[in-house]
Amino acid sequence: MNDIVAQVEDWLAHMPQGDFEGYCGPVADDFILRLPFMPPGLPNEFAEREVAQAALQSSAKGRAPLVFSNKVILRTEDPDLVVATAQAETTMANGKPYRNSYVIFVRFRDGVIVEHTEYLNPLAVMEAAGD
Repeated sequence: MNDIVAQVEDWLAHMPQGDFEGYCGPVADDFILRLPFMPPGLPNEFAEREVAQAALQSSAKGRAPLVFSNKVILRTEDPDLVVATAQAETTMANGKPYRNSYVIFVRFRDGVIVEHTEYLNPLAVMEAAGD
């Protein structure tokens, strides 16, 4: 698939569950997942495809599937960079709802995803994870 906007649409459907194999395109071995606004004490960067995928799959075990909605996906002046805004929601294993707003940057290299950087509200994460 050559249209990186369509690729990001599909990526956002698979990435939260760590379903890299279900995604329509390739994910680089040197892929980096960055989550700069994660609450203190939680990791905010996962380097290498397998490490990032394992972290996402582990996170997915603690909740129903995370579903992005109200997505706006835009090309940038950089032909390898896409920016998206979206809302997402799910239900945590503890029964609490989780809702958040996101700004996401996805970087490609030769049609392959190499980086995903996600900005979100850490207070929503802390509230949903609490007992």
